[in-house]
Amino acid sequence: AGWYGFIRYEEFFMKKTVPMHLKRKLFHSNVIPAMLYGAETWTMTGKDYKKLAVAQRKMERRMVGTSLLDRRRNEWLRGVTKVDDVRTVAVERKWKWARRIASMDNNRWAKVITEWRPRKHRRDVGRPKRRWRDDFRDVLGEPWKRQAEDQAVWNLLMEQHVVTILNLQ
Repeated sequence: AGWYGFIRYEEFFMKKTVPMHLKRKLFHSNVIPAMLYGAETWTMTGKDYKKLAVAQRKMERRMVGTSLLDRRRNEWLRGVTKVDDVRTVAVERKWKWARRIASMDNNRWAKVITEWRPRKHRRDVGRPKRRWRDDFRDVLGEPWKRQAEDQAVWNLLMEQHVVTILNLQ
């Protein structure tokens, strides 16, 4: 979906005469939302974050008019385009949605589905599948919903988690 949003306006993105701030606005308003549609509910792994980052860098290179053969560093590319990092936006969306889930009434459908655990007679072989709430449990421990009540603390924890995600890739 992100590539469709980009290719739809490719002629605009590829023009050298269009200022970068207009390309950035279009990228933020069309491409990033298309790339991250439903990202609040994704269970992301390191590979998934890397795929998002690679796709975004490829789009940015096309916006600037360079290729990998020009051997421009990613820092230079981000300095020219100044677009938001798609990984950061994905993590922030997930954490904001988690705060909303934590503050919902217990009878709301979204909260019930989030806390639902399917009954199985046998466990699958191998490592357990990563669940949506595992990101929060890994960072905050099991009572993560209580910490979501204080918005200032939650935003600080979210920023720290974003930094750790970006450092892992």
